[in-house]
Amino acid sequence: MGLGTTLAASIGLGAIGGRKLDDHFGLEKPLATACGALLGLGAGMWIVVKNLRNNL
Repeated sequence: MGLGTTLAASIGLGAIGGRKLDDHFGLEKPLATACGALLGLGAGMWIVVKNLRNNL
């Protein structure tokens, strides 16, 4: 998988997981969705940087 696809997939999975948590707990504001997307962004960036370091 490409680095862009990896980053997009991790953000998307984090947002989907957060959305499910919002629905489960009945939150009116999408706080878990935002936190999940940010967590996915962090994980995706970590994977991208790790792959870039290994390829140098």
